[in-house]
Amino acid sequence: MADTAYPRVVSERETREWIPGCPVQIKKLRIEEPSPGSGLTLTVTAVPCGKFGPVSFTADLTYQNARRETVGKAEGLSFVTGESAPAEIPFPDTVYARAVIRSARTKTGTEWNNPDGSEGIMPPAQKVLWQTDPLYETIRRECEGTVEARYEPDGIDGAWRCACGQINLEDSDACGGCGCSCSWLKDHFDRDYLEKKRTEYAARAEREPEAVKKFRVPGDRDRLRAGLILGAVLAVIALSVLTVKVFVPSARYSHAVKLAEAGEYERAEAVFSSLGDFRDAPDRLRAAVYDHARAITGLDEVNMTTNAASPWFSIDENGVLSFRKDLYEKSKNGWNNFTVPDMVDGIMVRELDRNFFINCKEMTVVTLSDCLEVIGEQAFYNCETLHTVNFGKSLREIGPRAFINCYALETLEIPDSVEKLGLRAFNNCTGLRRIVLGKGITRVGDYTFALCTSLKSVTFCSPLTGVGTGAFAGCTSLEKLFCRFSEEEWIEPDLPDDEENMYFLAAERAFDQ
Repeated sequence: MADTAYPRVVSERETREWIPGCPVQIKKLRIEEPSPGSGLTLTVTAVPCGKFGPVSFTADLTYQNARRETVGKAEGLSFVTGESAPAEIPFPDTVYARAVIRSARTKTGTEWNNPDGSEGIMPPAQKVLWQTDPLYETIRRECEGTVEARYEPDGIDGAWRCACGQINLEDSDACGGCGCSCSWLKDHFDRDYLEKKRTEYAARAEREPEAVKKFRVPGDRDRLRAGLILGAVLAVIALSVLTVKVFVPSARYSHAVKLAEAGEYERAEAVFSSLGDFRDAPDRLRAAVYDHARAITGLDEVNMTTNAASPWFSIDENGVLSFRKDLYEKSKNGWNNFTVPDMVDGIMVRELDRNFFINCKEMTVVTLSDCLEVIGEQAFYNCETLHTVNFGKSLREIGPRAFINCYALETLEIPDSVEKLGLRAFNNCTGLRRIVLGKGITRVGDYTFALCTSLKSVTFCSPLTGVGTGAFAGCTSLEKLFCRFSEEEWIEPDLPDDEENMYFLAAERAFDQ
């Protein structure tokens, strides 16, 4: 069994937002567990928006759980640009963090404040430098050793962006990310200048054969010819190597970047994956997978994992997630707040497999993915200590016997998205006291809530078109039924006598002991 590596990264969010006028930009927020049971820590990576040395700043942090609900806040925490020392998080349910910079001070003493707590905005996209640009090679040649040019420098309100992509305040002449001078960029990225340099390089290349002639020795033509042939062979070999190792990968890399920016994430992921360690392909691959997940799920932040990182999970191509309890490192991860991820191995989780958590008697709280649509048969069978289930917003079906013998459940609120409750779905949940059935439930199946002996109230948000046999059989404490819909919705259409008798007979059978 693969051991979980520590420190264990809980989430790592790369941020692109910037508060206009702020001399610092937060680039990454990482939450991790340094060692088993040690608690969580937050590491903030920030970059100065200009070449004026380290920037000290304060920020307000909002901590969120897996449901993106706020679990706590911290105000006025102090940081310095670069990667901060890990800070302890006092809220154990934290999965994500958001930061708002409130004040900053540069090395020269310039102060900046954000009294209203304005959040950062996403700057407009910066133009990418493609190899299809006729001046591409000239730009690379001019920038070599100075800055790795990925973008065309531009200006945004109150700032300028370097060829490396870093935002810098307009009164700073050097980039805080790579140190390149703004004036140098303006000179070297000028189209007229680049055209002139390209002409010079072309002319120089044409003069080089004449220079070779000056070094010829009379009567040495055979050796010269052999040398030229050998040189040509070596040149062909070198060109082949460059083509395979540099030119082709560079072209594919640029194409993949363009695909990712166009939202064609699957194609971009395939190309980045095939490039291995070329340039920053692994980082680009992770970014493409994350953006792909956000596009698929519709979530601002996505909870993802892999089978390698979480060997207790496996998923098929249809999004059916399976769980191996014997592989779950409960001593390190615990059962107190188990979160089902949104994606595993790049596939969105749509269904919990049959017997997913069966007989997990230690589980107390479970948070289901917002992507999850189906809870499989007997998924939570005999989870005797499970007292809280946080349903996702996309759930539409709860399978047969899904929550049988979940004695610790006390309150159950079925979301409006759920349309189907399977046979005996909540049978023998003896601690269940209150049930709210969402608007999607128009029929209660056979023995769905049978033997829920502590059940006192049931709330219906839509009129029922049918109630299965023994749906509430053995609910000896049931006192009240609430209906959250109008009288017009309650009235059934006229039915033939035989159908009407069958309808009321079914309702009577629902409460048979």
